[in-house]
Amino acid sequence: MPRTFFVTACLLLAACGAKGSSAPEPTPILDGIYRFSERPQPLTQSIEGTMMILRDTVLLDAQPGPCRYEDKLSWGTSSIVYKCAEMTVYVDRANPVRNSKFRITVMVDERRTVCVRYDVNARGQRVCVQQETQIVQREVPVSGVLRPTRVTNP
Repeated sequence: MPRTFFVTACLLLAACGAKGSSAPEPTPILDGIYRFSERPQPLTQSIEGTMMILRDTVLLDAQPGPCRYEDKLSWGTSSIVYKCAEMTVYVDRANPVRNSKFRITVMVDERRTVCVRYDVNARGQRVCVQQETQIVQREVPVSGVLRPTRVTNP
């Protein structure tokens, strides 16, 4: 009798504990065609394109392009990787609509003031007597999150 009571009590406690828990929310159906347009600084042109999601497949078309799937970079990772011209797009496998990212390297012009002529002053110190402004290009990495919006359902 005590053993039966113990088993019954355990079952009731387990049932009470399960009642308070909630089932995980279902993953929303993401299938469809999405459009994105991003223009982070210092890019002079927008990054635009479409993403077609169908179950576990994501097809990407973007400008700059054309885009090609990078199977070696995608294998065993949490992202599907596309190379679109000089831009790399990382499409998140779990939630491509919320967690996809891009990375691109751009050249930016910087102004630098340089000394073009030196002289020696009365104390014997070398001093700049003529300056010039030059424009120098520098590579700058730019990255961000894509924010696609649904255009059509599948």
